[in-house]
Amino acid sequence: MTKNLSLRKRALAILIAGAWVVTPAHATGWPVFDAAAFAELQALNTAVGGVIAAINAMNANLYQVLYSIGTAVNENTSKVSDTVETAARSQRELAVAQERNRRYEDARQRYVVPTSICSESGYGGVAQVDAAAGSTKGSVRPHGGATISNAAIAQAVNGPAVAPDIDSSRAAHIHAQYCDADDFAAYGGAQACPATSTSVPGADKRLDSLFVGAGPNGKTPDLTFTQTQIDAALMYIQNGVRRSVSPQLHKGEADTTAGAQYVGLQTQFQAILSAAADPLEQQLADSVANPVTRALLQEALTSPAANAYYQQVASAQARSTGVMSAREFEAFEVGRRYANTAYQTDLQAMNDSNLTRELIRVTALNAWLLEEMKNEIRKGNIIQGLALASAARGEYQPVLAAKYRAVSGRMGGQ
Repeated sequence: MTKNLSLRKRALAILIAGAWVVTPAHATGWPVFDAAAFAELQALNTAVGGVIAAINAMNANLYQVLYSIGTAVNENTSKVSDTVETAARSQRELAVAQERNRRYEDARQRYVVPTSICSESGYGGVAQVDAAAGSTKGSVRPHGGATISNAAIAQAVNGPAVAPDIDSSRAAHIHAQYCDADDFAAYGGAQACPATSTSVPGADKRLDSLFVGAGPNGKTPDLTFTQTQIDAALMYIQNGVRRSVSPQLHKGEADTTAGAQYVGLQTQFQAILSAAADPLEQQLADSVANPVTRALLQEALTSPAANAYYQQVASAQARSTGVMSAREFEAFEVGRRYANTAYQTDLQAMNDSNLTRELIRVTALNAWLLEEMKNEIRKGNIIQGLALASAARGEYQPVLAAKYRAVSGRMGGQ
């Protein structure tokens, strides 16, 4: 730049000092142009023009470089801006999706029906199960219409009362098919015990026949009885409660005065026996396959936890028929909570709302069981009242009869 300025100053000086050369005084008075100076000036202008052209070219190149740099900066800025905007949009979309999923999950936890609740709805039919068991109790009474596959037991249960010695002989004949090891050790080989029973030993004299079902010693308890177990339980009730103490009268005998009194005594005696036999007959009725449970079980077993427990504890009769007794169904509903590890897994998967609902259902189940316990206590109190009345009659009847005879004798009566 300094060199260019010097060239310009030099050209200016030449123009001012000697651009025109004046001729001597005798000349015409017009200036004469100096060719040498003009040539030098022209060379100088040419040099200055080249320098200016170089400067302009350099300025153009610099402008292009600066323009390119500005364009690149603008493009990079645009890219950064687009990247930031895209990241922000993705973050917003992610936050919206997470919030939506959270709300969906919250709604699912609050309103979804767990599979375990299916067994709860199954238990909702227990009232119908109990009603069916109550009807069954009427059928297992004498002449109630219950199916009995053993003809000798059917005759003993549904036949008229016979003399005590005949009744005991019939019981011995039936017991021959239930002979156990104790019997065989005592009188084995006799008609009353030809051989020890391996399938149902002692079934007509053991209380197990009403609670775990007749079967071999050490058998697994059955809460739903087979027909063979039902027959054995009926014979146990016959031997334990309904054994005969006197024969029934014939029609002609019942028409006499003494016969009428005999029938009255039999009726009073049967009323006491009915109370004594009621708990046993109810136990048997609750152990008979209950058809109402079929649909309830199908619904309950849709729960994996309930199904897993069913596979563990269901009786052979329930597995083969798809029907449980009232006892087994109730035990299944209670046990699948308390004794089922799969149910504990269900509880862990429940949220607060479903856990609260489950607590309410379990509380309601306990209330139902307490109600049944209350009814059993009431029934026991009634039976105890009858037993007390019978004991009072046994104590006071001879005393009152003797006193009555004394009073009648003083009054002149018989």
